[in-house]
Amino acid sequence: MKYSCLTVFACLLLLARPVFASPGYGTMIPEKNRIFMGLAHYLVQGKSLGSNLGSVHSHQNYLTLSYGITDWFSLDLKASLHGTFSHTSGAGDRLEYKIPVWGGGYGFRLQACESGAWRVVTGFQHFSIHPKAIEVNGEKSKGILEDWQGSALISYGLKRVTPYAGVRYTVMDYIHRRNDQRKMIKFDEDRRAGIITGLDIPLNDNVWINLESDWQDGGSAAAGVYYRF
Repeated sequence: MKYSCLTVFACLLLLARPVFASPGYGTMIPEKNRIFMGLAHYLVQGKSLGSNLGSVHSHQNYLTLSYGITDWFSLDLKASLHGTFSHTSGAGDRLEYKIPVWGGGYGFRLQACESGAWRVVTGFQHFSIHPKAIEVNGEKSKGILEDWQGSALISYGLKRVTPYAGVRYTVMDYIHRRNDQRKMIKFDEDRRAGIITGLDIPLNDNVWINLESDWQDGGSAAAGVYYRF
């Protein structure tokens, strides 16, 4: 079982490249009727838009909750505590959406394989950020950032840390309204599939830290602390 899991996952890794996306939840899934809750921060240094339309930078803070429907299947929810982003156009003009209104996300994860210290988890996640509209040069601008993603992660549990790596396919959109005219801007389609890496670091039996990163377009990183109820 261990070698079949590794073989399938290695094939997925060979097909992928680094990718920009929202942070995952790692490979720790709550047992049936158990809950994981946490606080997470996600930093995006810069993500290039398609057609040379500039880049997006983002700071996102989440309250997360995962509920174990079974021992191998979980429902994942997140509420945005303070999610903002900015858009720098190809000409250098910058729109900063600094005041959050609401945001959040949902998804699920499935433990596809487990053998000894090895574990493979697949999942789907969606999130969106809806900051307050701003006014620039007499024009009203509103931005929405949305992400839809599917992922597959493999981890190996060590005594003091659980490293993991994975492949992820993401579709991210920047929706811009200027004076009620709506425009959807797509991110680079050639970078939708890619690789992520992370660590789960237990502090005790119920508390752990998660660190996760990718390395595309200036890089992004996530950090969070979680509690098992």
